[in-house]
Amino acid sequence: MKNKHIAIFVEYLSLLSGLLNKVEEHVGGDEHILHERLSPDMFPLCVQVEIVASFALRSCCPIAGVDVSSYCREVKSFTNLRAQLEDTLHYLASLDERQSNLEVVIADMAGPAPISMKAEDFLMRFAYPNFYFHLGMVYAIARSRGVPLTKGDFDGLHQYPPGFSFERSGT
Repeated sequence: MKNKHIAIFVEYLSLLSGLLNKVEEHVGGDEHILHERLSPDMFPLCVQVEIVASFALRSCCPIAGVDVSSYCREVKSFTNLRAQLEDTLHYLASLDERQSNLEVVIADMAGPAPISMKAEDFLMRFAYPNFYFHLGMVYAIARSRGVPLTKGDFDGLHQYPPGFSFERSGT
């Protein structure tokens, strides 16, 4: 990938896809987990996945000079979430061939508050933090429901031996 901002989103969306596969495998395909939340006033796992994909598009589309796309599906299922991630990844790859404009001003909403900033600031101060926050919520919801994930499932870097625990390691 020639555009670093696209490469970052692609890397972590790919990790999210693998994480989602592990969740589905662990629960035997029971989609009830997709509607689980960390707290009653927070989004469920399925919406957290959709928001992660959305932040990639809300960032990369304006930088590439195209309208923001969305690949959300009405029905919330493992199949549809994986399809959304796959479609988003393919679209991001197509944007990598376009000219990037990090000077473009991106207008968006931070919850109910409108924001507007140059693309580089948008990425660093808004898009990346929110992208990782919602990705972390997917991980946290899954772990809180017993899915055996590791930090490596989140970041693709950490490698722990099977059965490793900080509690048992004495550190």
